[in-house]
Amino acid sequence: MKSFQIFTRRALTFGIVAWSGVAVAHAHQSASVDLSSLQTPATNQKPATIQTPAAPQTAQTQPSIRERRATAYAKLLEGQRYLVASRTGNLSSSRGLSNAKSAFEAAIASDPTLDEAHTALAEVAFFSEDLAGAERAAKEAVRLNPNNYGAHKLLSRIYAVQTNLREGKLDKALTERAIAELREVVRLSPNDAEAYLLLGEFYQATDRNDEAIEAFRRATAAPPSTDTRFLQAITGRRDVSAETTVARLTEALLRAGRTNEALEIIRGALALDPTDARNLELLGAALASGTNDPQPIIAELQRAVTIDPNNTTAVTILARTQARANQTDAAIKTLRDGIALRAADETKNAQELLELRFILAGIYADAMRPNDARLVYEEILAKRNITNALLTSPEDKRLAAFVFPRIIELERGQNRGVEARAAVNRLRNLLGADDPTADIQFVALLREEGKRQEALAAARAARIKHPNQEQLQRLEAAALADAGQVEEGVAILRKRLNNSPTDYEEYLYIASTYLQAGLGKEAVEAARKAVELAPADRPDLATQARVLLSSAQERAGDAKGSEESLRAVLKAEPNNATALNNLGYFLVERNERLEEALELIQRALRAEPFNSSFLDSLGWAYFKLNRLQEAEHYLSEAARRNASSATVQEHLGDVYNRLGRKNESRAAWQKALSLSVEADETTRLKTKINESK
Repeated sequence: MKSFQIFTRRALTFGIVAWSGVAVAHAHQSASVDLSSLQTPATNQKPATIQTPAAPQTAQTQPSIRERRATAYAKLLEGQRYLVASRTGNLSSSRGLSNAKSAFEAAIASDPTLDEAHTALAEVAFFSEDLAGAERAAKEAVRLNPNNYGAHKLLSRIYAVQTNLREGKLDKALTERAIAELREVVRLSPNDAEAYLLLGEFYQATDRNDEAIEAFRRATAAPPSTDTRFLQAITGRRDVSAETTVARLTEALLRAGRTNEALEIIRGALALDPTDARNLELLGAALASGTNDPQPIIAELQRAVTIDPNNTTAVTILARTQARANQTDAAIKTLRDGIALRAADETKNAQELLELRFILAGIYADAMRPNDARLVYEEILAKRNITNALLTSPEDKRLAAFVFPRIIELERGQNRGVEARAAVNRLRNLLGADDPTADIQFVALLREEGKRQEALAAARAARIKHPNQEQLQRLEAAALADAGQVEEGVAILRKRLNNSPTDYEEYLYIASTYLQAGLGKEAVEAARKAVELAPADRPDLATQARVLLSSAQERAGDAKGSEESLRAVLKAEPNNATALNNLGYFLVERNERLEEALELIQRALRAEPFNSSFLDSLGWAYFKLNRLQEAEHYLSEAARRNASSATVQEHLGDVYNRLGRKNESRAAWQKALSLSVEADETTRLKTKINESK
């Protein structure tokens, strides 16, 4: 609770009188008190746990109700003065809190029905980190007056502090209590920006997107909070400005799949400041969610780059947007111009130049211009003087380990196995024999080429050199599954389980290994374990596990369960491209709701237009709809981008067969057979080939 201590002692100033709606004029004149004449406890005395006092005993000379109320108000204002004195330094914090507590307790003793005094006592308890006492006193205030704004506000803060929102490990029961109190706060004060923002955060954390959007929208319309320290402490966000509130609204809209609304807000913000990095990044996220007409966005990004050519964020998002819109040459020019502007000082602009060059290489690769992409990667290496000699700098080693897998992938995509192996050997020379990265790349290359036994032998040899390298262990397990030794491969992965949250990742690999071998039931069991173990503060990992579970359910014959899993993902993340594609593909495979399936896959492809799996899904949907020319177009493109997919080759063969191009269909099926690792798939392909002769 250390962060809470710093926060409560120095940052919270509630202003209880204003909260509770108390008018100073209500107090009796006897409320005037000379603080200097009052006795105070020792400065090191810790305030006692708050106990709401009982009503005083009835006496024969009992004061009138009016007199008791006047005395209570006087004590209430006396306590307020102590709090002010402690905050302004006229009294120490502990003395001020202790004296204020005594005054508020005296106020309650005089008039137990004075809800403002209970609220004030709750505030002192909160300051003293006695959350239980604070909750009791605030609840009593609410019982006495359900419209006590201050008490509801304090209860909302008490529960908010305890929800663990900042740590991402949300306590659901306390979260619901916080939400309930915050709703009371905004009922009583419809312009409380802080309450709306916290409501938005809690709704977002509990996957209530529509409610989050409404809360963030109301927060943007409310006057900004004058003191944002509570928000900062609870959310962990340094910036809780009005601009950030708009950004949170935009993020919530994107998460809910309401891309056009999000784009409208972003464009409005960019019109005011075309160079704002936060809005540019949000614009990139919106575009990644898919939009039918990127041209207006491109024009705005071009304006941002023209205004500030040194804005790397604007340059990169513009280039990526142009590439997504099939304006490859324009994207390349955007990046080349950005590189040229910064190249005058390679040292000063090293990081920005590295980013721009990597994006340029990626655009060349997506445009199926592998030679140009390779030249850019070589340029990146040359700028760091990385040739063929053993590297000693850890930074240079990391760069080489990042660049060479991409070079290897380019070579493999062109069926240049010799060149791909040469790149692996070059990487080994650069990193040295003690580094497993080159061995990992070599095993992966052999698996991609369908050389199952060679891949298994290479994985085992690498594991002898690097027995504790987890990636090699997983590659060996996958290679064993490729070779039909599934349980032996899974046994390697199970040895890594240790009954801890880290088992999440291992169960993902176990599920993937079973799924790869066509064992759906076993894959479902492992995937469910991964879902259970997904960290509460990493919704992306939970989504990953659920998507894998859906594939396992589909393989196990549980079509209903598979669809439910994917629908659950899409409810939380309507623009999740993988879930959109998989749901569409599964519907196509079952010949169900083909038009809906087509729309789902098209949405996925708008988000990732160069994804070979999505291209295959779209081509297969067109095939099932008997739109063969479109099917051939997309499947040919998928095969061009991923030459090692047995599924793509089989689908392409099926299209050629229906078009009457028998020789081409047999060739595609033969290639698929050479790449296949699943028994059912292999049997099916052999049947197709034999029947076509």
